[in-house]
Amino acid sequence: MTKTSKIVLAVLAVVIIALAGGYFGSGFRGNSASATSATAAQGTFIDEIKKRGELRVGVAIAPPMTVEQTDGTLGGPNLIPLQDLASQLGVKLVPVAAEWKNIVAGLQANRYDFAANLDYTVERSLAIGFTDPVYQYQGVFVVKADSPFKTVADLLANGGQITAAQGSAPEKALQGHTSNIMSVDSYSNAISSVQSGRAIAEFTDLPTAESQAQADPSLKIIVPEPEIYSASAAYGVPATMDPRSLQIVNIAIERAQKSGQLKQAYGKVGYVEIDNLGDLRKK
Repeated sequence: MTKTSKIVLAVLAVVIIALAGGYFGSGFRGNSASATSATAAQGTFIDEIKKRGELRVGVAIAPPMTVEQTDGTLGGPNLIPLQDLASQLGVKLVPVAAEWKNIVAGLQANRYDFAANLDYTVERSLAIGFTDPVYQYQGVFVVKADSPFKTVADLLANGGQITAAQGSAPEKALQGHTSNIMSVDSYSNAISSVQSGRAIAEFTDLPTAESQAQADPSLKIIVPEPEIYSASAAYGVPATMDPRSLQIVNIAIERAQKSGQLKQAYGKVGYVEIDNLGDLRKK
């Protein structure tokens, strides 16, 4: 064999080895990518919850949907889909106390996996993600039964203070209609402002308004016509939540709705649709 032939064969060998290395390398990389894809498909967010053994949910009080129960724990109808999900995953549901003004920040800081009873808003969606809605509602006003105000126009024209829970979606919506807003840290303090005469009305979500009026017959509800605010209450989730995990959570929500669990729970806490307010409505 000539020297030239040996050189040619050596070059061909190098080329073949390089091609083979590239092929196998791409194969290994492909396997790695496939493994990563498979992990994502299974739901990494849900997997983390299963590994931890806890499903943590941030809860800000908004009776009757989210409440402090007689034993001091946080609960309410809004947590039913997550309780069912936790049971299916074999983990413990752990409610974590939060306030409306910082509930999104707590989710971003990984204090909990879900933020309960949270309305869709553009502002929030820039920071976090959302599940499918758990229920829908309208924003309403709560006034004293002997209040001279019977319509929203009367309330807004009066110029008196209207109170709302700081950081809540109804508070944000109210800002587009009046500057006379008394923001407080909770719904209980908001209605206390009305009861004490420091505010002429509270603007809040329908379930909270019903709970307040049912607990205190001296309070009545004014329904805005046309609507000032309506919303879909869902669970806030991390913006990085993988699609497979989100699908699993949405299935849990759908099952709680279609099984009748949520409707039964609403009935137990006295929640009725807006057309069925009856004596709760200001006449």
